Amino acid sequence: MLLAPGLLRLDARPVQDTLQVMTRSLHERLVRWDLVNEPVLREYKSTDEPFRMTWAVELPLEPRPILGRVSLVMTADLEHGLAHFVTQAVLREASA
Repeated sequence: MLLAPGLLRLDARPVQDTLQVMTRSLHERLVRWDLVNEPVLREYKSTDEPFRMTWAVELPLEPRPILGRVSLVMTADLEHGLAHFVTQAVLREASA
């Protein structure tokens, strides 16, 4: 999922009863990803409750870094082989 062209993206896919998520920096400077709400590590089953992950991100650019949050939400019906992802990225330049 492309979140910010030229800056960052997420690669996510359900694999059997887990969710594989890879964070990617698309810029020559590496994006720092810090997991904000460490998810409960559990076997993912189809439920009414979505699976959520949120990261604080920082891209150390000059003169001001880019800061923000990235969220990923997944719902699934594993019995029918269905998964739905929603992502949101809110990024801004840091104040001087």
